[in-house]
Amino acid sequence: MNRQRSAGLVPGLALADLKHEWILSICLFLAVAAVVGPLLLLFGLKNGTMETLRSRLLQDPRNREIRPMVSRSFTPQWLNALKDDPKVLFLVPTTRSISASVELKSNTDKLILEARPSAVGDPLLIENKAAPPGDGQCVLSAEAARKLGAGAGDEIELSVKRLKGSRFELGRTPLTVSGVLDPRATTRDVVYFSLGLLENIEGFKDGQAVPALGWKGAVPLAQPVFDGVVLGLDMPMDPVLKVRLTSGTGLSRLEELKKDQHLHRLGYQVNHKKYLYLITTTRALGREMLTTVNHRLRGKNALVLPWVAPVEIELDQDKKLFVLALPQAEGVNAPWDKDLAMGPAWRQIILPRDILLKPGSQLTCPGKSSLSLRVTPLDGMFSNSQYAQVPPELAGILNLSRRREIHWLPEKDRFILKRRGYAAFRLYAKTLDQVEPLKLELEAQGIPVHTEADRIRDLKELDTHLGLIFWLIALGGVLGGAGSLTASLYASVERKRRDLGVMALIGFGRGGLLCFPLFQALFLCLGGLGLAFVFYGGMAGLINQLFSSQLAAGERFCRLNLVHLVSAVSGVMLLGQTAAALAAWRVITIDPAEALRDE
Repeated sequence: MNRQRSAGLVPGLALADLKHEWILSICLFLAVAAVVGPLLLLFGLKNGTMETLRSRLLQDPRNREIRPMVSRSFTPQWLNALKDDPKVLFLVPTTRSISASVELKSNTDKLILEARPSAVGDPLLIENKAAPPGDGQCVLSAEAARKLGAGAGDEIELSVKRLKGSRFELGRTPLTVSGVLDPRATTRDVVYFSLGLLENIEGFKDGQAVPALGWKGAVPLAQPVFDGVVLGLDMPMDPVLKVRLTSGTGLSRLEELKKDQHLHRLGYQVNHKKYLYLITTTRALGREMLTTVNHRLRGKNALVLPWVAPVEIELDQDKKLFVLALPQAEGVNAPWDKDLAMGPAWRQIILPRDILLKPGSQLTCPGKSSLSLRVTPLDGMFSNSQYAQVPPELAGILNLSRRREIHWLPEKDRFILKRRGYAAFRLYAKTLDQVEPLKLELEAQGIPVHTEADRIRDLKELDTHLGLIFWLIALGGVLGGAGSLTASLYASVERKRRDLGVMALIGFGRGGLLCFPLFQALFLCLGGLGLAFVFYGGMAGLINQLFSSQLAAGERFCRLNLVHLVSAVSGVMLLGQTAAALAAWRVITIDPAEALRDE
């Protein structure tokens, strides 16, 4: 017989042999199904349960939230750097607790709520059926909406109260409810505003005016700060006076200035005082420092002038130089009055002879705020040193701008303080796995935070432990099934030694005989897998139906993906062929002569 033709007959003969011994074949089908079916069900339960838990963790953005446990001043620059971290999905600053409580009034009721900031991309709102609020809008929690009797599209009134003196002042503004959160988001009475509205609420409660909302109040004017005082005396300073001036005044370092040091250190000359001292501070102080020093020098005919360390400025974007304060006092040739009112009088400057400047030129002070304003050079007056000179008030403002953000309002000619920073922030990681790294990074900067990292870690550990248990059970089942299949196929070969010997005599080659038990193992595994899939499908459907009340749409308590099913088929096929290898080896060791001897 042609060997190629004989090899093509082997699959049919293997299948016919299984049909001939159909009772034994059914037992082997059931044996394979008894091993594979429960393993599929067990892995389906493990996979479905973990996928459901993981999905719920992922879908609930609260599990990716990172909240600081301390309240401190976080600068916009620091927050922007954190926001740019690739592990961060969303970040919005939060204001101080003074603005965290507001009153909302609907047509039917009023309620005091906790106010939180929101912004574009807020995952808590987006994943709970609400869009982040814009200007003049708010988002209510389900509980707050129920108590107010308000829904999306309704008009409500925001009321903000502050205590001024012995009476309360009220700020009101209408808002539109842009959305209501799903109840799972929070059970508390919470309202979400845009960050700008919360900043306005904070400012109003601090006593400031909010013109955009028609709320009256004060304007947060910037006040000059100084780095020390220049002290002129007719007599040398004794040790007792030194202690008095450097104790409880904020002043710390005292040095005597010689005549030849005046221009270099101060920018001007003091001739009518024999002894001149410069007392500096460790941190910039306001006018109260001058008042304290004057009080401690009563009766000594002392000269007390504010001093600011040289401040670097830029004129018309191309001229860089340093500026010093030129105070008005006896013996000091200053062209401006003492105690100038904030306005044009502050914005005067005396330049060195080699610098020309037009009136209204722009002065910029590099620093935290990059303060920019227009200044007027004094005609016919020049500085006697390499420094430019300005009134002490402007020098103090420039000095402050190196430490705080200041804005000059040209229409009102006022220097306004910008907010120093934010008390906290709302932060969400992109994935569950990035919560722990972000937590460690923030704690390394001394910022203790609260996260759901423990819950996430518990889920991962549960997944690992369940996986270990599954593979241990699977190993026991696989070894038992493989042993049973190996023994059955080997015994089948032993029973058919004569028949296999005859096949060898009539022209079946060793390759064809070798494939005989391999094909039988393939058919047995396919039949067993079919029964196992029927068993798994029925039981998985029953389990999911029984627990449907605890499952959300799209969730399954028992689930296997296509990848898992393909892996199961491949694994069982490989195991079956491995089990048949011993029987195949036995086939090729059969001597065809044994068939003749039996005859």
